[in-house]
Order: sequence, then C-alpha cells, then structure tokens
Amino acid sequence: MEYFNISDMNEASRDPAEFIRWSQERYDAKVEAAALQIREAAEHGKPLVLLSGPSGSGKTTTAGRITQWLTDHGHPSHTLSMDNYYFRRADGWMPRDEEGQIDYESPEIIDMPLLRQHLEMMAECRPVEMPTFDFAGQRRAEKTIPVHRKPGEIIVMEGIHALNPQVLGQEAELATGIYISVRTRVRDDNGFVLHPSRIRLARRLLRDFRHRGQNYADTVKKLRSVDRGERLYINPHKNSAAVQFDTFIPYELAVYRNEVLIYLNKVDATLLEDLGVSELMPMLRQIDPISEKFVPEHALIQEFIGDED
Repeated sequence: MEYFNISDMNEASRDPAEFIRWSQERYDAKVEAAALQIREAAEHGKPLVLLSGPSGSGKTTTAGRITQWLTDHGHPSHTLSMDNYYFRRADGWMPRDEEGQIDYESPEIIDMPLLRQHLEMMAECRPVEMPTFDFAGQRRAEKTIPVHRKPGEIIVMEGIHALNPQVLGQEAELATGIYISVRTRVRDDNGFVLHPSRIRLARRLLRDFRHRGQNYADTVKKLRSVDRGERLYINPHKNSAAVQFDTFIPYELAVYRNEVLIYLNKVDATLLEDLGVSELMPMLRQIDPISEKFVPEHALIQEFIGDED
C-alpha cells in the first residue's frame, strides 16, 4: 500500500509542469508493464483482456492506453465496452436492491449469454455484431458494431463486471484479467488518511457535473448504491486478476481542489456527514491548487475533467 503526503504534493506543485510530467511517467510505466504481461499471455493462447474496476477508476482511458501501446508495438488491439451488453428484458423486469430501488450496479443487467457467445466467437476470429445500448432511452439500440478479430489481434473488454465469473463463465479462461482502481492513500501532516474511494468520488463529482447534467448532491446521493455495488459485485473478484493497476495520479487532487470545494460547500452538510463525504473537504483545503491548463490532453484525469467527444 502506497501513501502520498500532502506536504510532498504541495512541494511538487511549485513546479506544476514537472510534477505533471513525473506523474505521467509513473502512469505510462504501469501501462507498459501491463501491456507486456498481456502480450506474453496472448502468445500463450489468451487473446482477450478483461479489465474491471469500480466507478471512477479510469477504465476507459487505461484500456485505451493499453491497446495503443500494444498496437504501437506490433500487436494490433481494440477496446470494447461491456456497457454495450446492457439490456432490459422484454417483460421489463429489473434487479432491485434491499430498498426496492432498481439496482443499476447488478450484473443481471448484462446480457450474459450473448456476451459469452461473442467472447468465444472473438477468440475464434469469427465475426460478431456487437450490440449498443441507448442510455438516454434505457434500451438496446438498433445500431450494432461489427467486430471481426484477426489472428494475432488482442481484444480489451472493459467494464465493472469484467472479472465476475457469473457474467463470463468459462470464457474468462481465454483472457488476462486486469483490476484497476485508486489504491494510494493521501495523508496530511496530522496523520489523517483519505481513503482512495473519496478520490474516485472527486473524479465522479466533476464528470457527472460537467458531462452528465448532474449536480453534486445528485452524485453524493448515489454514493450508498455505488459503494454497495462495489462491495457485492466488484471487490470479491479483484484478486482473481493477473494484473493489479493503481490509477492514482499524484497531482490530480490539486487540479480538482477549487471546483470540488466550491460545489461541495453548496451540498447539505448533514448529507455529506451521513455518507462520509465531509472528510474530503478539509483534505482538499490543505492542498495547493494547480490550474487545469497544465494538464495534457492525453492525461488520465481528462476522462473526468476534459471535453467529451
């Protein structure tokens, strides 16, 4: 387990360009190490990669960086999203949690038989028509995406349930598993430690507000459901992954600081306290801010702060 001290963070922030360059090198080294392990596994009969991690872990960016490294080094690779296999049953049934609310974190919203069939067909280089899901309409779209893996190519499938054996069945044996999340703890001078889940929360607060039309209170209110989903459906399978990847970016809280503090201060304090979010604010206040203008376009945190395509 790695710790990063706020005092060290503030010292490094005096030269933000160098701090960001050093942080990017750390992340790139992890991408390369993961890609090398995937390449070796592919040469021994595992042409698929299953990349999982909780919400806010940076799955989309990390999957893309790994496929780019593999492609640049002679192993053409493609990233696919397991979200495309979301579906609603014809009878309208949806899984529910203990409070009777729709459980959007449940693996039962995945079309498991179709996903397993397609993974097997991809491994055998047979063409598939991958479905797409209309999130606005909450239904499977008519559009499909043709996927035809060629011999030697690698497919990276990313999604929160990508390591769940209930979802994948025997097809998991054809793949290298990767689990990514924020694992580093941030510590202040008094010894208080910020849990990595709160760093992922900061990422989601920014992403949901900037790109999904949700205010900070909306995202905070979903926290109990998101945490429940991680506990039940993601964490039990993380140790099965061959590759463990910490996506903590040492300068990221300095970039998030000002905006997150401004908008969290507008959320009901009792709600923040009840959900354990209030501890994030005093930690952020101790961090010297870094302007977003220093963040490169290819940085992982652009997944949360950057413009969407």
